[in-house]
Amino acid sequence: MLTGVPMVTGVHVTVWDDRNGGGAATPALFVHNIFTWGDDPEYGFAGQRPLAADRRLLLMDRRGYGDSPDTARSDFEVDAEDVVGLLGTGAHLVGHGNGGVVALLAAARRPDLVRSLTLIQPSAFTAATDRPLVAALLDRVRGLTPTVTDDATPERFLRESTESVGLPVPPLRRGFG
Repeated sequence: MLTGVPMVTGVHVTVWDDRNGGGAATPALFVHNIFTWGDDPEYGFAGQRPLAADRRLLLMDRRGYGDSPDTARSDFEVDAEDVVGLLGTGAHLVGHGNGGVVALLAAARRPDLVRSLTLIQPSAFTAATDRPLVAALLDRVRGLTPTVTDDATPERFLRESTESVGLPVPPLRRGFG
């Protein structure tokens, strides 16, 4: 266990801290999107590693992803509680896609602990369905929804869920799928 790192039971957190006695005291907490995990080099936050020279980075694997335990179903509310538990005495919070929704929920619960909030493509489209651009986007992707049956293997689900919308298939990892 790393000293000074808030831990949440059952959730894996990758910690990068390359400061040599200096740098900012406030950590940054990253919450990933679907089909990835915290430190995934393809879709996760591995590209942010250079920021660890300035501050501690916490890259959470949401339940059911990466090295966190499997779950029958993702739950934004549960993930938001995990994030709140990782905020410690305060952190900069970054969320991508569904992780952006989780970050929003966590920030709403504990705004006193969120030093800044960065959202990258938060999957909160239903909040703005009356906006023409959002309505057009939803119409365009509605036909791209993968049709994967409940009995699909994790490999098949991952392949059909990504290829059907033109994305490369990420590698299958324990706890993913």
